[in-house]
Amino acid sequence: MKVAIGFFGITRSLKYTIDSIRENVFDAFDSENVEFDVYVHCYFLTKYKNVRAKEYIENSSDIDNDEYKLLNPKYFKQDNQDDVAEKLNLKQYRTYPDHWKSDYDSTDKFILAAYSKYMLTSMINENIKEYDYVLFMRPDCLYLDKLKLDYLKLVTDTSVVIPNFHCCGNYNVNDRFAITNTKNYKIYGEIYTQLLEISKKRDLHSETILGMILIGKNSLSIQRVKFNFSRVRCDGRIVDKFP
Repeated sequence: MKVAIGFFGITRSLKYTIDSIRENVFDAFDSENVEFDVYVHCYFLTKYKNVRAKEYIENSSDIDNDEYKLLNPKYFKQDNQDDVAEKLNLKQYRTYPDHWKSDYDSTDKFILAAYSKYMLTSMINENIKEYDYVLFMRPDCLYLDKLKLDYLKLVTDTSVVIPNFHCCGNYNVNDRFAITNTKNYKIYGEIYTQLLEISKKRDLHSETILGMILIGKNSLSIQRVKFNFSRVRCDGRIVDKFP
């Protein structure tokens, strides 16, 4: 067995979360002698603002754009987020009101994250014949539970694994982590390619769109498992609390 572990988006708080990633994910595979490769697609930031999360970094000197190195990726790509945002012409996705009521700040971030996931998927696709499973992960999460490798057995060509907490949207899904296989990883990882068309018909809400594509369009079965983790803001604030 061999696994591709893919990280996408902004590294944001990786210096606070890296130990949990090593101990609860990487070590879970190492302890069972399961081979894995780490892939990273992330953004180079000149500044950072997140309206909903109340995060603001104005000075580029306060941003560590080399933070990704903590993951020691075998395959890596970094794009300038400002350049990508300009290339994608984010305003064209604004046919409907912003679901999060953040003057489209959160909508833009969803699109950029989806694009990063799409780029990550393209990287993995170049070597997909080497792998049995593909994990999609965020680097800005503090992983609280040791990943159980038995969860991989729940994945089939028609089913994927996601966490069983903070599931929302019309299809009741969590969009922050997934275990897929080589038959369905593109369905999960290439959602970006459908966002512009969807945006002309409805607002862009991450979990709802993910559920629409996985379940509504592709009839995938969703296996929800206990795998708790907390989002961590750029200043180290932990957002999600568990008992």
